[in-house]
Amino acid sequence: MALLRMDTLLKEARRNQVALGAFECWDSLNVQGIALAAARTGSPVIFQTTSMEYAPIGGPEIMADMVDFYVRKYSIDAALHLDHGANIKEVEECLRAGYTSVMLDASMKCFEENVSLTKDAADLAHGFNASLEAELGHVGGGDGGVGSESVLTEPKEAAEFVARTDVDCLAVAIGTVHGEYRGKPELRLDRLAEIAQTVKNPLVLHGGSGTPPELLQKAIALGIAKINICTDINKAFLNAIEETRKELSPSLAGNFYRPVVQKMSEKVESLIRLFRREGC
Repeated sequence: MALLRMDTLLKEARRNQVALGAFECWDSLNVQGIALAAARTGSPVIFQTTSMEYAPIGGPEIMADMVDFYVRKYSIDAALHLDHGANIKEVEECLRAGYTSVMLDASMKCFEENVSLTKDAADLAHGFNASLEAELGHVGGGDGGVGSESVLTEPKEAAEFVARTDVDCLAVAIGTVHGEYRGKPELRLDRLAEIAQTVKNPLVLHGGSGTPPELLQKAIALGIAKINICTDINKAFLNAIEETRKELSPSLAGNFYRPVVQKMSEKVESLIRLFRREGC
């Protein structure tokens, strides 16, 4: 199997009223865990990175090669996506490395500047036969849930933004946060419903970690086709290391990390099944 355009996978997901998990990648262990979960469930999956994840391992080319290897090894359908690309240079760097989808995040800019920057990025991505994600409104939070403040997406602006930018997937701000919640999560599903009426492109939910499953499933039913997960699987990975340390010596890395990969993969699998709305 080869890596696919992300919007191809997400259009099918939205038609079926399910969502695909977009899981943050930082090394070969967690990439393999995600791939294993996708193979067990028979579900497509999105591998995604920011520059903070691919820089420590040597750059986007190495990440692309690593993901491509596991996609072929386990014969899964998948896309490789740049999350929160900071500028056109970063977007182009990932496209040249083989990413099949990219995000230019100009969500903190004014509407007109967001439109202009996103349109340039869409033209660039389409020239590489890749898809582009952009964000309208702004999903806040950050390290420990502390950081920029959220700005909810305006439904009346969403259709205009998509039409003027030729963006393939639209990330919306409806109450989730990056990192961990400081209070009780409350999603503006009414606002999501309004957006979904006029925007037929796949809709993306950032800040999926820690969001109650019942709210995620309601959002999926209303049109969310991609849910970003970073904190939840990173915590599962670190917790698995602590549990494994009680039984195995880290001096034998080959043995030590096998159960770590398996436990993190089980967390990814549970999220994939949730996003497919199994049991609904």
